[in-house]
Amino acid sequence: MQNGTCDFLEGSHALDYGIRKRKSASARLASWLAVLALLAALGIAGWYYYELYIVSPRLASVEVSINGEPRELLSGDHLALHPRDRVKILKISTNIPFNLYVRLVSSGFDAGALLYDEWPILRLLPGHNMFEAYHFPVKIKYRDRELGALTVDVKPRVDDWLDKADRTIDKKLRLSVLEEAFAMFPNEAKVKKRLLDEYKAQGKWKSVAAMLEKMAGSKADKDELRTLLKSYRATANRAGVITVLKRLVAMTPKDLETRLQLARAFEDTKDLKSAAMEYEAALGIMASEKEKLPLYGKLGYLWTKLDNNNKAINSYQMASKIDPTDANLYYNLSYLFEKTGDKQKSLYYLEKALALKSGDIEGRMKLAQDLVKDKDWKKAEVILSQVLGKKPKSMEALLLMADVLDKIGKKKELETVYRRILTLDPNNETVGYNLGVLEYESGNLKGALPYLVGYVKKHPGDSQTHGLLLDIYRKLKDPAQAFTEAVTLTKLGAGDPDTYLYATEYLNSRGDYKQMVPLLEKGLKIYPNAIELRNYLVVAYLKVGMEKEAMAEMERILKKRPKDLDLLKNLARLREKRGDYPGAVDAYKRIIALDPGNEEAQNAYLRLRLKVMENDKNN
Repeated sequence: MQNGTCDFLEGSHALDYGIRKRKSASARLASWLAVLALLAALGIAGWYYYELYIVSPRLASVEVSINGEPRELLSGDHLALHPRDRVKILKISTNIPFNLYVRLVSSGFDAGALLYDEWPILRLLPGHNMFEAYHFPVKIKYRDRELGALTVDVKPRVDDWLDKADRTIDKKLRLSVLEEAFAMFPNEAKVKKRLLDEYKAQGKWKSVAAMLEKMAGSKADKDELRTLLKSYRATANRAGVITVLKRLVAMTPKDLETRLQLARAFEDTKDLKSAAMEYEAALGIMASEKEKLPLYGKLGYLWTKLDNNNKAINSYQMASKIDPTDANLYYNLSYLFEKTGDKQKSLYYLEKALALKSGDIEGRMKLAQDLVKDKDWKKAEVILSQVLGKKPKSMEALLLMADVLDKIGKKKELETVYRRILTLDPNNETVGYNLGVLEYESGNLKGALPYLVGYVKKHPGDSQTHGLLLDIYRKLKDPAQAFTEAVTLTKLGAGDPDTYLYATEYLNSRGDYKQMVPLLEKGLKIYPNAIELRNYLVVAYLKVGMEKEAMAEMERILKKRPKDLDLLKNLARLREKRGDYPGAVDAYKRIIALDPGNEEAQNAYLRLRLKVMENDKNN
């Protein structure tokens, strides 16, 4: 048993020994592992300390997922996002252990939320408005130190705006949407076109013009300019229309229609010279003479308005070569040559015009008037006959014909014309007077009377007509009416000595000496040398007992006719009768001097001489 025990013990010892041996190796391994762990921990701690406190913190990159697609960003990068993009920050690569104290900082944008979950960007925007444009600077900071920065730009796409506009029913709101889109995308062709189309659809041509004015710079194409042209026309912007048309003409100088539009635009603004220049340029583009015809007519009109008669004449002449049947061209040429003083060519073209227009009464009247001015009476008579053949009641033609017939001395035809005029216009005083004169001149005194009497009733102060009536009444042996006309003439101060003499003789024949005196006194004031009137005045004075005035008149007559023995005898007798013996002696003395053998005068002289001497003695 001892041996067994021993063996057991030995075995136990042996086992213990073996175990002890194994424990010693394990312990050593554990010790080593502990040492290694300690060393690792110390190393990590040292590295951690070194990275945190010794090495400067750095940002390498930021990895993000955009709609499931990873993207690596470096500091300073710009990230352009759509509001519906789903974004998550996958990794921020720095040299900082475990990114301890690393954070994202952004104003108005919760960028930090993207570290933990994937978000639609719209959810993180202020107001959740996807049609705003956002600009968020995002800073990556370690503690308070900035490691780097990213810029996040969020805005919708062009199609988002256009889709929104298409879905907007209210036209005012739709226009507002498109204007906002244009403000965000001013260079996007689709937005510009859509907004312009909307402006046009709503008739907002001023807005179209304003938009195109900004767009249509030096590189504007023809379509843009034509749209701008349409907007200027719609807003009646004439200056704008001309500006755009000038640019279009400069682009395509051989574009006939555009150049004509520019010419018409200049006409509308009364810039006739510029219009004429453009029309002349258009002529150079045209190949067909038929096309040129209206332009030559237009140029003739414009140069006429600009007082450039030579150019106007040339234009109308060119037009007349293309269309020699257009009477209006000849009318215009006639007018222009008249302006330049070339009467011969003026009449030539007027006659050509009238040859084409047989029914042109007005043109023929104009020709007749010109012929009358040129004193071409016979040709004027022919033209006026044509006018009256077409228009027999033309008062203008009848009056002009009367003038022509009077000038060429066709009295019979003139009388007929006068009667036609009076049939149309019975109150035409001038024609009535002329017809009366015509009748008077032809010897038809009774036929002249009603016309002249009718005229003088309306014009009682017309001395010429009263003179004609006086002559007619005298020839018709109607002294009473003739006397009335003579007196009227004296009252008007228009009677000649013969008029006063006729009235005096009429009164004398009736013994109306009282009326004779004032009539003769008035006549002698006007005609002091009318001796016959003085003789009648002497008689009238004597008849009404105005002997003193009669003697004074006798003396006045004797100054003109000192050898009038009969008058001297009457004067001597009248003085003797009135007791003026010295005056009578003087008168008889003058008689004796003229007629020494006159016994009556001698006897009277001696007799009165004695009386004068006796009177002198008595005094």
